[in-house]
Amino acid sequence: MKEQVRVPVTLMRGGTSKAVFLSQHDVPSDPHERHRFLLALFGSPDVRQIDGLGGADILTSKCAIIGPPSRPDADIDYTFVQVGIDQPTLSFEIVCGNISSATGVYALQEKLIPVHEPLTTVRVHNTNTGKILRMAVQCADGEPRVEGDSEVDGVPGTGAEVALDYSDTSGSTTGKLLPTGQARDWVHLSKLGREIPVSVVDVGTACVFIRAADLGITGTELPGQLSADIYDMAEEVRRWAVERCNLPSSGFLTPYQILISEAQDYRTIAGDRVVHSSEVDFVARMVLNGGAMHKAFPGGGSVCLSVAAQIAGTIPAEARGTHAGPARIRIGHPSGVLKIYANVEHVGGEEWAVREVHFTRTARRLFDGTAYVRRSRLGMDARDDNAVQAVAGGSAS
Repeated sequence: MKEQVRVPVTLMRGGTSKAVFLSQHDVPSDPHERHRFLLALFGSPDVRQIDGLGGADILTSKCAIIGPPSRPDADIDYTFVQVGIDQPTLSFEIVCGNISSATGVYALQEKLIPVHEPLTTVRVHNTNTGKILRMAVQCADGEPRVEGDSEVDGVPGTGAEVALDYSDTSGSTTGKLLPTGQARDWVHLSKLGREIPVSVVDVGTACVFIRAADLGITGTELPGQLSADIYDMAEEVRRWAVERCNLPSSGFLTPYQILISEAQDYRTIAGDRVVHSSEVDFVARMVLNGGAMHKAFPGGGSVCLSVAAQIAGTIPAEARGTHAGPARIRIGHPSGVLKIYANVEHVGGEEWAVREVHFTRTARRLFDGTAYVRRSRLGMDARDDNAVQAVAGGSAS
């Protein structure tokens, strides 16, 4: 098959997401060539991604590129890419907390670092944010464990726990924990004809928090239950935050748009469970421009929300009814409940400092194999084997 290129790939689940894992040396270094390569690999743009590896969902159209460390305090480099589904876009804006939980497991299985039993700590340099993430991976018999008793709402069954330490991720997107310098701001929404309060916080992944009630909803809605107007208003808030925080206007994911409501009963997306108000500190929904809602909750967003809940004056602290900490914050999301431990200290005025943020996920390798990418999608002649190998790092087939 002279018209295709072979590319080694691994499919891994991390938390409530799945991603195609690639070795850095198999990915083009030139940004334009990399763009064509990843879109072709995932089958984008196409709403079904039928001609590639993409899962046609924001939680499964993800890519993790793993390479040797580019700084001395890390064991590996990890670059996260959110691959557009029906649009020819790649976003390098975020860390993806769920997928980050699989990076340590992958590194150990690929023997990029030695295994230490019963627990191996992997220092992951996330190139998207420039931050160091620490993963504690349970190991036995010379490899990461799969079986265990750790549960993640939104993932069937149980698995071996991966403990993530995001304590050093303040200012990942903007350089500041409180990018606007205060815990609460006011934004004028054109559809409402009035201002509403919001909070912008940046740790793990920058988020802008919005009271669900201010948009006329309960906050317990599930994917597919919000009107286009709600997404439009949330996007208007995000664009305001982009300008206010001096972020690149080309981005379309950050700050995450998080709708917050007080603790209340609701039924999960699976329909088989009612989450009771006593189980959560508040209810949260992440929405994205274009009408999508996260079916669970983003890992980086959960880090940010747990910290915001311990900063006086923020929308999450208001919904929680207190900013007291340290505490294990219980987030009610469409698939259940996510618990994040955070310790935030008030250091004076509007200044706060994150001392600790920890959460757990499970992760598992699902598939190893060879993907095939059309040479025509890479913009090269089918007869030029050398060009193929230079662009994709793969081999002709």
